[in-house]
Amino acid sequence: MAQNSLSALLRDHRLRRDLTIEALAERSRVSERTISDIERGISVAPHRATITAIAEGLGLDETDSDSLQRVARAQRRAPSNSDRAIALAPHRLADFTGRGTEIARVLTLLSTDRTAPIPTVVISGAPGFGKTTIALEVLDRVGTEAPKLFVDLDGFSPRPLTPLEVLNALLAQLPESAAPVPPTSLDEAVTRWASAAARSRPIVLLDNAAHESQIEPVLSTTDVGALLVTSRRTLAALPGAAHVNLGSLDPGESVLLLERLIPEFQRTPDDLRALAELADRVPLALRIVGNRIASRPAWTTEDFVARLREEGTRLRQLVAGDLAVESAVALSYDFLEPDTAALFRAISVVDGGPFDARLAAAAVGGERAESERRLDDLTDLGMVEARGGDRYRLHDLLRLYARARLEDEVGTEGVRERETALRAWLLGSLERAGAWFEPNRSTDAPSAVGMSFADAETAGAWVRSESAHWWPALQSVAQSGGNDTVVDVADALHWLSDVWLQWGHWYELFSLAVSAAEALGDKRLEAMHLGYVAWTEMNELADLPAAAATAQRALAAADLADDDEQRAWANFYIASTGRLLSTGEPAATAAKEAVRQFHTVGDQVGEAQAILVLSQIRSGQGEAALTVRELREFLPQVRSGTAGVVRDITEFSIYQALATAHRELGELPEAIRSATDALALARRMGDVARVVAALRTRISVHIAAADSAAAEVDIATALEILGGDSGEAFASSQRALVEDLRAQLHPDRQP
Repeated sequence: MAQNSLSALLRDHRLRRDLTIEALAERSRVSERTISDIERGISVAPHRATITAIAEGLGLDETDSDSLQRVARAQRRAPSNSDRAIALAPHRLADFTGRGTEIARVLTLLSTDRTAPIPTVVISGAPGFGKTTIALEVLDRVGTEAPKLFVDLDGFSPRPLTPLEVLNALLAQLPESAAPVPPTSLDEAVTRWASAAARSRPIVLLDNAAHESQIEPVLSTTDVGALLVTSRRTLAALPGAAHVNLGSLDPGESVLLLERLIPEFQRTPDDLRALAELADRVPLALRIVGNRIASRPAWTTEDFVARLREEGTRLRQLVAGDLAVESAVALSYDFLEPDTAALFRAISVVDGGPFDARLAAAAVGGERAESERRLDDLTDLGMVEARGGDRYRLHDLLRLYARARLEDEVGTEGVRERETALRAWLLGSLERAGAWFEPNRSTDAPSAVGMSFADAETAGAWVRSESAHWWPALQSVAQSGGNDTVVDVADALHWLSDVWLQWGHWYELFSLAVSAAEALGDKRLEAMHLGYVAWTEMNELADLPAAAATAQRALAAADLADDDEQRAWANFYIASTGRLLSTGEPAATAAKEAVRQFHTVGDQVGEAQAILVLSQIRSGQGEAALTVRELREFLPQVRSGTAGVVRDITEFSIYQALATAHRELGELPEAIRSATDALALARRMGDVARVVAALRTRISVHIAAADSAAAEVDIATALEILGGDSGEAFASSQRALVEDLRAQLHPDRQP
């Protein structure tokens, strides 16, 4: 096949297979406009990924595919005959929507006196986020009569404009500076540019920059009115520049753009909101969605929502004419170093929001430091969004692209293996983290997959920060029948759950463990996790009747297992719910039985908890003085006999019980001291739930002492805490309890 041009070779292959351009576009996921431009010789240097996709769409064998790539490479290397020193700005969008905050910021930066000689702003962001569109809007809104110059720096072509070509393109747009022969040296071009800029003080937009060297000669004079640069890279080394990084459109702007594109008879408000989210609120994707629906009057937004819900084909749907999300992303992907591209593909299996370098390293099977460096590279190129605090986010459409490339490399089964390995790493790390809070677990099992932790504080912080990743991983393992893993992980989190009540999913987690234990046919494990469920029903759901019933189920399972330790724990939960339900003697009997059983099996941790509950029950039965005496005697034993979080939890509960007992005895100064001790310990633990609980106890003592001023201070503190990041359901229930105390403080106020 003696073809000497890419256009002829591609056309020949297509016609031999009896394919129209539209059919080839559908097969290859390359836009019709791109294929047409290549065949007509307009696009002389298409990217490698574009040619690869076209070759796959044509079904070429390895020999013909390599031949197509060789011809494309040859054209990319050949010097272009086009005059690269002439540049025309693309047209502004008549239906431009949103970005008011970003545009106002850019205009402010361009008009504000800065330390740099020339006001310079770099607009950067991921592919398809509308950098050029915003820049053109800014250029139109700049209130000046000065010339406005535009140059496309061709940053993602195989040969971006050289600094000399950039200056020649600018000079060509200033008629008084045009010369029959453009400068042939950079020094000559810089001299002419300085002279031309001094006469006209132009506003310059340099679009699609590849690197700082393309821009620096433009800054060689101080007579430029302002300089606006767009790039997928951050161009952090550009001297004196301010930076504006674009994210997705906000939900309202996204829906408004779709409303302007899609006729009213084809859309519904709910569908528009769904389309906006499925398009990741990326302007390019939204425009494609709107154009595709509007161009097909028989379609509705509901039809297209159904198409986009299929993740495997979503990117293929986001093509309209010469607009294609996949092609836009491919431009950046083709520039990645092989190892950086491998990391980009690997993190596509990370699901659940922002992640850190450790999780990225686990996904790729590498080292954290190397992953940090490559994540920085991806951030600089706009492929990954930096969220601060070593957190990163992969936008949904970029994740779909990365996943498709990963599947191309390792196949569907290979992707599943990567997902399984990452889940194992997450849950192995979770078990190790939980071990720091469990009295009888090793904090670093050598055989376990996952990371290790230096201390309980680090372990707890990791569990909190990565819950959006390990929780779906645990749910997935449960769905696939990984019952042993589920019960092990849930047990490892038992005591940690006690200091992170506000997470809000403990009932679901321990319920999964009960189901797993039932599937394993292990009554001892079933009794254990039923006890944990009873705890969540008491403390997380505040459903005391349900907790009491579940505790009885735990006791029945423990009896079937003939396990005294689990009988003791079940009786402890029966006593705890009974105390809160004021069942009186049955609760006391269960508590006494729990104390006896724990002592028999040598479980000092459980025995301490049961003794505490028994004292609290006696206090509620009018034996507050006995409770105070027993707890004061018991406190030194707790401090010396247990360690870590279990000791802190037990000691906190003792202070709370003492505060309540002293209040009942009318010993209000002692009650305040005990409540304050509880509050101080809760703050040292970093336990929001216990801090609020201690404040509520102290508020109740203030009310008993008729100290409304002190009560109001504690009420305000509690409400401020609950207004922060403390879990929505938890915060709502606790606010109601605090407001009830305020109502007791001011009974004369109308609700």
